[in-house]
Amino acid sequence: MLVAMPETDTQRIQAILDGAVEKARRNREGEPASYIPELARVPLEVTCAALTLCTGAVIESGDAPVAPFTFQSSAKLLPLIGLLEERGPVEVFRIVGAEPSGDNFASLARLETHGPLPSNPLVNSGAIALCGQLQGSVARRTAWLVRWAERLYGEPVAIDENVAASERRTAARNRAIAYYLQANGVLAADVEETLEVYFNLCALSGSARRASHLPALLAHGGRRPGTGERVLSKATVAIVVSIMATCGMYNESGNYLVSTGMPAKSGVSGVIVAVVPGVAGIATYSPRINDKGGSVRGHLILRELSRKLGWHFALASEPYERSAPSAPPEPAGDG
Repeated sequence: MLVAMPETDTQRIQAILDGAVEKARRNREGEPASYIPELARVPLEVTCAALTLCTGAVIESGDAPVAPFTFQSSAKLLPLIGLLEERGPVEVFRIVGAEPSGDNFASLARLETHGPLPSNPLVNSGAIALCGQLQGSVARRTAWLVRWAERLYGEPVAIDENVAASERRTAARNRAIAYYLQANGVLAADVEETLEVYFNLCALSGSARRASHLPALLAHGGRRPGTGERVLSKATVAIVVSIMATCGMYNESGNYLVSTGMPAKSGVSGVIVAVVPGVAGIATYSPRINDKGGSVRGHLILRELSRKLGWHFALASEPYERSAPSAPPEPAGDG
């Protein structure tokens, strides 16, 4: 349920967000994803966050106006959502599972031991398999992604061609995954063409403000923040938010959910998008990532928002609590 928010609460959220961003800046842990050369070149200390409230209001902090970043694996939500809307869950989950992998996002071992289907749509193998379900040429499939990106992010979203090319040159592991899927009958489409579509997906780019629109759409039950226009079915929203909660942060999903209570999806560029149902969508960005692909500073910002605003799902019955709630436990290794 959307809770009406007085202006004083908007001001309070701004103050808490500003404090969370500044606190996170002091952390110097993590490194950029250097295995994708273009991602290793980004300014290391950029840190920002944006919230799109279900009312349509946007709150930004930190280096939010800085040049756009690529959405990377946070954009894996796009083929999942688009195919759920167009073909339904039976067709989608004929190709991918809906279970946490417990392994690295690019794990081949998981496919061998628990395959042939990818464990879920948000690991690399799952997103590649879904890209293989799109019809037509690379151009046609990329156009499908771009159309869905505009629908989900609220405006046209560009593909960073330099990042796509960088991923293409360093994609040995993703090629191995795609050929394994093909060998086991999961991927019927051409491997190289499917990977080209996948690289374009990961290279979608924009600001934290733009990235926050997609989780806000989910937070608002599939309706456009501010206008209430229905964009997604309630059934799709329920599936996607559930999979974000259990699988969106890869093999740190459990620790992350305990500490924040907000379903989320990470990307190795340093973006994390998170959903506060009935309240807001959040996007954080900092290229310092941990060994599980999650932004170190993004974790810290989201944890602070959860604590100070009572946005942990277990506390959702009392949103906008004036006093800070008791903090959930801090699991070891949580960014």
